[in-house]
Amino acid sequence: MSARVLLAGGGTAGHLFPSIAVGEQLAEANADVEILLVAASSDRDNAILAQSDLPAAFICARPFPYGLSWQIVPSVAGLLRGLIQALGLLWRFRPTVIFGTGGYVAAPVIMAARLLGIPRVVHIGDAYPDRTGRLLSRRAQLVTLAFAAAAEYLPGRRTQHIGTPVRKQILTADAARGQELLGLVPDRFTILVTGGSQGARSINEALLAALPTLLAEPDFQIIHLSGRRGYEAVETQAEALGAAPPAYHCRAYLEQMGTALAAADLVVSRAGSSSIGEATALGKPLVLVPYPYAAGHQKYNAAAVQEAGAALVIPDEQLSGAKLAEVVLGLRRDEQQRTEMAQASAAWGRPEAAQGIARILLEV
Repeated sequence: MSARVLLAGGGTAGHLFPSIAVGEQLAEANADVEILLVAASSDRDNAILAQSDLPAAFICARPFPYGLSWQIVPSVAGLLRGLIQALGLLWRFRPTVIFGTGGYVAAPVIMAARLLGIPRVVHIGDAYPDRTGRLLSRRAQLVTLAFAAAAEYLPGRRTQHIGTPVRKQILTADAARGQELLGLVPDRFTILVTGGSQGARSINEALLAALPTLLAEPDFQIIHLSGRRGYEAVETQAEALGAAPPAYHCRAYLEQMGTALAAADLVVSRAGSSSIGEATALGKPLVLVPYPYAAGHQKYNAAAVQEAGAALVIPDEQLSGAKLAEVVLGLRRDEQQRTEMAQASAAWGRPEAAQGIARILLEV
């Protein structure tokens, strides 16, 4: 009998991308494996999965608010509805194993799998596990970790540090192709600035404030992925500052993120697990600005990568145009530090993580 693997993770790109990465490796490793990826019924998840060949199904689920809020009522209702839908999916697909990457989509699927007695592997993406990850890990046969430090918060669980699963389009990205696609000048120092698919207002504002200083450098070019929210406003302000190609390239979002990463000499980013995993898989030095909310999980991620020597960290509350320009220009001028950070990034990255998890799932 062939293996049937159900991958559960969606609602955010950080939960969905690792599922896609593992699914790609499963499909490549074993022609007999049947795969089903379960994501959220949302425009964002649909758009991401439209770029993938993996078969997918969608359930209704809602995130739980932090703290006490009236929003807990629709969240509980969404969880119950998602649980019923997940039970139906599992009954029809009859998976031999479930892989969940955390978040509010994985929760009802892992709960349904436990009710039906299906083996479960849960992935914890952050150095400090979120509440859903801690809960789901109690119901898993194995917990895979993106950050070794997460094991400290999961006493009694069977854990394995394996890294962040990264999609093939990141791992196979080519710098020359990225330069061609984005209209970059090959011999310029290239900075990628991104706040994720939805963007990060504080990063966008700091970069706009830093542009006059950065673009005064004759050999700079900036890839700015501003996020879909507020893209028009960012573009308008950048044009008012005279920022334009070839020195400045603004996009709302880039489906082929690997091309931008491969072309970059330095990455300025939030500190989500997937963002860090993708950049370090390509050995890129990082300037991280952790998202300060959602229980502060990104602060732990950033601290771990900084301790490894692969990143400099700017707390969100300290971020400004002057600070961003100071850090970026300092790294540009200190080639030795940048080289050491790139080496540490490559050493910290786990490009083989998806392959390792696929192997585990096929052996369950």
